[in-house]
This record gives sequence, structure tokens and C-alpha cells, in this order.
Amino acid sequence: MYRSKSLIVTNSAFAPGEKRLSICLRPNGFSFSELTASGVLLTFGEAEGEHSKAMTGVMADVKAFFNSVGIRPLGYGGMQLVVLSDESVWVPDELYSATSNRHYLKLVGGKALTALTAPCGSLASTAVFAADESLTMAFKVAFPGMKVINQHVRLASMGLEKRSAAHPVLLTYWRDHMIDYAAYRDGRYIFGNTIPYADDNEALFHTVEVMKSYGLENAGTELLMCGDVDRERFSLLRPYFPSVSLYTGAHTSYLNPEFKTLHTYRNALIL
Repeated sequence: MYRSKSLIVTNSAFAPGEKRLSICLRPNGFSFSELTASGVLLTFGEAEGEHSKAMTGVMADVKAFFNSVGIRPLGYGGMQLVVLSDESVWVPDELYSATSNRHYLKLVGGKALTALTAPCGSLASTAVFAADESLTMAFKVAFPGMKVINQHVRLASMGLEKRSAAHPVLLTYWRDHMIDYAAYRDGRYIFGNTIPYADDNEALFHTVEVMKSYGLENAGTELLMCGDVDRERFSLLRPYFPSVSLYTGAHTSYLNPEFKTLHTYRNALIL
């Protein structure tokens, strides 16, 4: 069963197809948002609870939860489920073969038995990533037409290419002992990776090393931080980069003043 941890709702009517739904899976639940095509944030919520081990159990729990908060699986212009995967690799479309998904993950040290895929047209590549297939399938059945991607596809689609034309940009998404990196330089996305860390000092070392190893070191280099970022973590990295700021995802506006209390940088993957 899933319980509502937080919920902000805007009571405004919009035409079918005007809204999009975004969900981000977490080990102990998920977060979700509804936005309009013009970027108005209508709904934000967090659900907590253990995922059922059976696909039918997850389906029932998902349907019951969204029904309880007044969200129906109909009338959306787009729906996406973001999976936080620790094992992922980009494969250029000209080299990609659907029969080799597990092989691609093994080449980068992955050990997953199940591999999902998500094409990224802007990069002409396919992301192959480890995920719980029954869990993701349950959400797809509960919300017919939902697209499943991983965090690297989402981070590569943040529209930061133009921003990086003037100086390198390193986008970091922080979670439980993992950092997801997305690097932009010369007006294009150049790589994405996930690196584990034991403590914040090791996280600092990896982040500086990524900057130096991928040619991002520049007088104007910009570090963007989102996800599980607190004041201490932000302060630790700030002296090592010319510019450091919290990243809130795509620009949004709102009608409900309750959204003033929402730390959007923590939920950049669904905004």
C-alpha cells in the first residue's frame, strides 16, 4: 500500500491533452507531478510505502492511490515514468540491437538480469538500463500509454545545450550514495554517468575528477546541483567551481500559492 506523504493540488480545469503526468520511482514509493504544456505546475505529490512484490499488487496499489488523490489515467498529452537506475549505458542508434541489451550492460560492468530501453531522438542513441520490469510494467498497465525512461534520458533532455555554448555545464542529481552526472559543452550533451560515493568528501573528489577528466574545467564552468542537496553539501562543493547553483528543472509557474513552499530543486526530474 502507498500512503500520501505530501500533496499540493490546484483546482482548475484544463482541456484534455493539455496536461502531462510525470512520476519518479523511488525505493520506498514515488513522487509525481501534473503540469500544463505551458509549464504551469498543477499538482505535486509524494507517495511512500513498500512496492508489492507481485505486479498485480503494484497495479492495485497504484490505481488505489491515484484514485484517492483524484487523478485518473486519462486525458493526458504525455505521461512518463522516470526510473532511477544504477546501471545504464548509451548505445548509438546505428549500433543498437534489441537482442543485445543485457550484453550492453555487461560491457560496463552491469549485472542486471533485466534491461529496459528508452530511445533519445535528440542524441540519436538508446539508453539501456537496469530496472525492475514487473514494477515498471505495473505502472504502464495502470497508466496506458506511459513512457518509461531513466534519469539519464531525463537529464539529457533538460534543454541545457544552449546554456553550455558559452561555458561548460555539469548537472548533478544527488540521491542515496549515488550521483547522476550530465555534462554539456560547446552547445551539446557529451556524456552521462552514475558514480557511487561513501561520503560527501568522496563525492567532492568524484565531481572534481569528472570536471577535469571530461574537459569541463573552464573559468566559467557551471555546476548545477539537484536532488538530495542540503546546505552543507552545497557549501562543500562551492569553493571548487566558478559557479554553483541549485537546479530546479524546467521553468514552471503556478496558480496555487502553496507551491511557494515546494523545494523544486529536489524534484527536478519530474518538473
